Amino acid sequence: MSGGRIFEIEITDARVWKKCVDALVNLVKEGAFEIDKEGITLRAIDPSQIAMVIFSMGKNEFSKYNVDQKTRLGVNMETLAKTIGRVRGKEKMSMKFDGKGRLNITFSGEKNKRSFNISTIDVAPGPSKDLQIDYTATIKIKGGVFKEILKDAALVSPHVLLVADENRFRVEANGDGGDVQLDYDKGEVDVQVKRTTSAVFSQEYLDDIAKGCDDDAELTLDLGAPNVNDKRPKPLRVQYAFGNASFTYYLAPRIETD
Repeated sequence: MSGGRIFEIEITDARVWKKCVDALVNLVKEGAFEIDKEGITLRAIDPSQIAMVIFSMGKNEFSKYNVDQKTRLGVNMETLAKTIGRVRGKEKMSMKFDGKGRLNITFSGEKNKRSFNISTIDVAPGPSKDLQIDYTATIKIKGGVFKEILKDAALVSPHVLLVADENRFRVEANGDGGDVQLDYDKGEVDVQVKRTTSAVFSQEYLDDIAKGCDDDAELTLDLGAPNVNDKRPKPLRVQYAFGNASFTYYLAPRIETD
């Protein structure tokens, strides 16, 4: 990372940025934020290459947003999360970078100011484009409802079967200790299907993905059925927003083997 790339941005309530970082750190251990004149983005794949995340936050979320030129900022996400986790109440937060290898983070309260510097790192570029998938079913559900579904499924299995049928969304989990089946009719969820679609996914990964979604916010699930040329189930796409921040996750399905 070369010198001369300078930015200074400020957010009135640091808890907003903390919530965004917390939604990323569950899946991403190292990531590179792209900071330009329009806002902040991050594209990354988790270490196991099972999930991918695309995050963006528009500049309007910030009370000050001075970016001289586009900057790529690689950080250890766990270090960043721990630092941002030191916010106290509704403190203001500023982030400054002068291209010299350290990101300055400052929290400002009514009576004090605390400043931290964390080292930047070289991170391999993430995926440059969204996955191009022909989805055959879309489910819109409240974040809190989906989190409760995952808690129920976790009682019996580390994997969940998601099924979208006409006017219905079904979740199943099967394990040595028992079975769980959850049915949601149209009305509690919004289900749009081209044809019945189902696939099995990791409960733990889904839980990590859904954590950042507010309970009252809308969470969108897109499922893709296998096609003639490719019999494999498609990755799940999960989307939700938080203020001016948007999150898109892709999660690979569990492939059943004989």
